[in-house]
Amino acid sequence: MVSVMKMNGAGVAAVAVLLLVAMLPSHASTMDEPAVYKRAAPAPAPAPVKHQPVIIVQGLIYCKSCKLRGYNHDMDASPLPNATAKLVCYGGGGGNKSGGGGYRVLNMTSTTTDEVGYFLFMVYDVAMFSRESCRVYLRTSPTARCDAPFLPADASLGIVLEKEEKKKAVYSAKNVLMYKPRKGRSCPRYH
Repeated sequence: MVSVMKMNGAGVAAVAVLLLVAMLPSHASTMDEPAVYKRAAPAPAPAPVKHQPVIIVQGLIYCKSCKLRGYNHDMDASPLPNATAKLVCYGGGGGNKSGGGGYRVLNMTSTTTDEVGYFLFMVYDVAMFSRESCRVYLRTSPTARCDAPFLPADASLGIVLEKEEKKKAVYSAKNVLMYKPRKGRSCPRYH
């Protein structure tokens, strides 16, 4: 025999609440319980960035007597794009702990010159650099029409460096480096 129970409206509501509570997950909190959160550890501070010490050496390379883009009337010369310079520093070994010293040479090639003839070296071997022991030399010209050394006239002579005022580790060639056309050759064409 099946028994049927009659319920009033309050009884139906109570059964519905019981069914809902039974369907809730067991870990769910009720409105009366405050939520419990685990405190996360703070993110670690980023490691300090070590900056590599660097010395900048810069300068200009021109083509004498050629009227190209950027021609400078006072110098009678034009900037020579795509040329390179060479930086050579002579010095003691310094790194030999036995006291023997040794002799080291730092020999670098610059960036190629831009449209205004500007070149740049970034020297990371700071211990090897000193203004007194370093010189800048002509290295390569982009054209056979302007490849004879003019300044310095002897390619084995270098240009001394001077420290830029108000700039901590920036040095410049004391003079502009220059090539000129070889005897019997004409200037490169203006592009």
